[in-house]
Amino acid sequence: MSHSATYSAVLFGPNPIAAGTEVELEYIDGEYQDVVVLEAVEDAETITRTYKRGRETDEPIPYRFVEEDIAEFDAEADVPN
Repeated sequence: MSHSATYSAVLFGPNPIAAGTEVELEYIDGEYQDVVVLEAVEDAETITRTYKRGRETDEPIPYRFVEEDIAEFDAEADVPN
C-alpha cells in the first residue's frame, strides 16, 4: 500500500475556474482539508474563493464554493442618493 501526501479533490462553484476542476490537495495531519481558500490577482484586484468539503468519501473529494471576496482598493461606493 502506498501512502501519498496528497489526494484528489474537485472544485464546484459559479465560475469557470471551479466548474468541476480536479486538483491535488495535501492532507493536513493525515486528514482531508475541511476548507480550501484560493486567491488570485486579476486586474490589480485580489479575489479570494472559499470552498468547503462535501460529505462524500470517495475520491475525488468534492468541495463546494461558499464565498467570494473581491478586494477593490480604489473602488467607489455604489449607493444611490
